[in-house]
Amino acid sequence: MDIGEFMNTTFPVLFITFNRPEHTRKTLESLLVQHPQEIYVFQDGPRVGNEQDVVNCGLVRQVIEKLVRDTDILVHRHYSETNRGCRDAIIYAISSVLREREAVIVVEDDIITSPAFLSFMNQALAHYRERKGVFSISGFSHSPSRFAIPDDYDYDVYCSPRLFNWGWGTWADRWFLTDWSMQYFTEFSQHLYEIDAFNRGGDDMMPMLCDEYNGRSSAWDIQFAYSHFYNHAVSIVPCQSYTYNIGCDGSGTHCNDTQKKVETFAEISALNSKTDIKFLDALYFDKRIINRQYNVFSRGKRPFYQRVINTLARLMGKQPPFSIKKKIFV
Repeated sequence: MDIGEFMNTTFPVLFITFNRPEHTRKTLESLLVQHPQEIYVFQDGPRVGNEQDVVNCGLVRQVIEKLVRDTDILVHRHYSETNRGCRDAIIYAISSVLREREAVIVVEDDIITSPAFLSFMNQALAHYRERKGVFSISGFSHSPSRFAIPDDYDYDVYCSPRLFNWGWGTWADRWFLTDWSMQYFTEFSQHLYEIDAFNRGGDDMMPMLCDEYNGRSSAWDIQFAYSHFYNHAVSIVPCQSYTYNIGCDGSGTHCNDTQKKVETFAEISALNSKTDIKFLDALYFDKRIINRQYNVFSRGKRPFYQRVINTLARLMGKQPPFSIKKKIFV
């Protein structure tokens, strides 16, 4: 399939929103300028007894109706009167669309997308649709100030054991492999080698999975990340981000204002506008990228003895043993 065929392949957009009218307006405007053919809108309902939610959810609907009123986009509206909560509302929305469609592009109500976002997502979903070892396409990538892609890396995307859900996509046949009941957890948690392998996306992954299992979290993405791991799959991530999160202002469930200091790269560099994408076909973990990514998400430095051994190994011209180095072809 050449680039012309990629550009003509379009997948529906799922826009997930709740009670933030101004975030909704900005995010939806950034999507509409890209002229998507079809949008599914899913809004969770107000929380019981929360009158401000009632008001804000109504304002969100007004924003949506005003923005789509004069477009020729096919819009499917799903406005809930009941509140499912952050995790269940998202799982419900994605599952509902993927029961009807092959693949979907998912954008929540605080994700600003570049004018090239949908082009990238559609191309990537088409390019990897038959590659069953790819479970998701991420539109977000961290700033070079957090971890830099090597200068001699030849592609516009890389394989990651960790998905980024700030604008992303997946396919029905992969999404529905996820065990949301987490029946695997008890046995999995007893195998330290498997936990170590799961944590190659960052040593915060197992703690997040534990929080989810024990009811201390209302996230969904860590369970989907485990599904990637269990099925020996990867996420495809762009080397430069196509999205920016405006929800790290204390208004969202999983973002707070302390994160503003970390994710402000959009203020100093333009979002990705590249549409002629050089995709990676031999799917593997580039050890340089994965180790840099691991360091970003690690809660602390490697143990001192591991750093000493790694240093000695490098001095001896050998591969440091405590690094993520194995290429995984899928």
